[in-house]
Amino acid sequence: MYAQDQWVIRRLTLNYGLRMEHFALTHDATSLPPTEWLPTARNFPAGQVVNWNDLSPRLSVAYDLFGDGRTALKVALGRYVSKSAITVPQANNPITTSINSVSRNWDDLFYPVGDPRRGNYVPDCDLSNRGLNGECGAMANQNFGGLNVTTRYADDALLGYGARGYNWDFTTEIQHQLRPGVSMTAGYYRNWFGSFLVTDNTLVGPTDFDSFCITAPNNARLPGGGGYQVCGLADVKPAKFGLVNSVITQSDNFGKMTRVNDFFNVTINARLPRGVQVGGGVDTGRSVNDACFNVDSPGAVAASLPGNLAAGGAGLLSTPTPFTNTTINGEKICRVVTPFRGQTQLKAFMTYPLPYDFIVSAVFQNISGPTIVASYSATNDEIAKSLGRNLAACRGAASCNSTATVPLITPQTMFDDRLSRLDLRVAKKIAINQRVRLQGNFNIYNLFNGSASSTLNTNYGPLWLQPSLLQDGRMVQFSASLTF
Repeated sequence: MYAQDQWVIRRLTLNYGLRMEHFALTHDATSLPPTEWLPTARNFPAGQVVNWNDLSPRLSVAYDLFGDGRTALKVALGRYVSKSAITVPQANNPITTSINSVSRNWDDLFYPVGDPRRGNYVPDCDLSNRGLNGECGAMANQNFGGLNVTTRYADDALLGYGARGYNWDFTTEIQHQLRPGVSMTAGYYRNWFGSFLVTDNTLVGPTDFDSFCITAPNNARLPGGGGYQVCGLADVKPAKFGLVNSVITQSDNFGKMTRVNDFFNVTINARLPRGVQVGGGVDTGRSVNDACFNVDSPGAVAASLPGNLAAGGAGLLSTPTPFTNTTINGEKICRVVTPFRGQTQLKAFMTYPLPYDFIVSAVFQNISGPTIVASYSATNDEIAKSLGRNLAACRGAASCNSTATVPLITPQTMFDDRLSRLDLRVAKKIAINQRVRLQGNFNIYNLFNGSASSTLNTNYGPLWLQPSLLQDGRMVQFSASLTF
């Protein structure tokens, strides 16, 4: 439900409103008939999945500063909820959380010559038998077809007012007519977010992890040439390795999480005589993502073997990093600040009519390059010196080849080269008759053939920082359009 009103008081225009949203989802009672592999019918009762309620106010003000209709001050504030469709219901539906698939080993045994089973590439066993029989090993999960939920949502994530993710947007702009046909807009924009969710593994806690440090490799492309300490990393204790029973809940249960963006924008648009149009502007901003609190791990690392849930212990959803206590060269990385230089873009366009119905147009853009990241696979031997033991993923093996992924660069502090691009078009308009018009176009994209990268290899090693996606090369294109 939504209600709004508008007041105009001399040079002031005021709009205000309130939006009430009720978002409820349930799953019906469902019965799945027996199958060849599951001879017993499965029955799932109906249940409530989501019941979100939100009140979102909206307010905007426009004011004619000097009363001449040439300068306007505009301010707006509004609350908006996150887009949600079926992701959360699916994650909580008992059918999809059941064990619906299973694997098992099969060895096509070498039977005597003349035996029809010899080399027939057919599992000669009773596949409905969950245990070892014939050529088939036992099912890897004896709970096949049953419920084995290892991740569930807490009530504070599914029910009530304010449980759904949201953000506030604040905008203030001043628009001024410099001269007839020429206007400038300058604005400040801020948004901040709330109702973050985190994943809490209830079977482990911060005391179930041991901390360690590693020394970054020596490399001229690393900050200071490398050789610095990366500390505050953590590995789950062997006794807790692989234990998982996760609850997705509000981050406020563990600490304060913030995500704030502050942006500034200046644009100019001009409609000049003879159909000339020129415009452009600069947009820049700063973002702060702060998640400096512990859920499970005080500074988790991601091990290379499946099943190691050290990284999953922190398990922050939509957060900058799980490395809560990790420091790189003495600097904490749980508070990520993306600076202005990493989010500044300049854009401009021009359209200029020429004699004989020719038109020249151009578009220019200059944007920040991709963030430089270095994910380093530290070996067990490197880690054990500081940890005082092997990684939990080694599971007591005498020889361990496990590794842990460690960040070597503080997030959002290094960026690749900026991307610049100029696109040109020369068009010719032809009036075939009063109702039919033809336009031919000659386009040159990326005129200066820039080759800046937009995606880099972030895994530290021989291919580190090798581009996987480059700016499109210069391209010439001929096109035409017919209007009738």
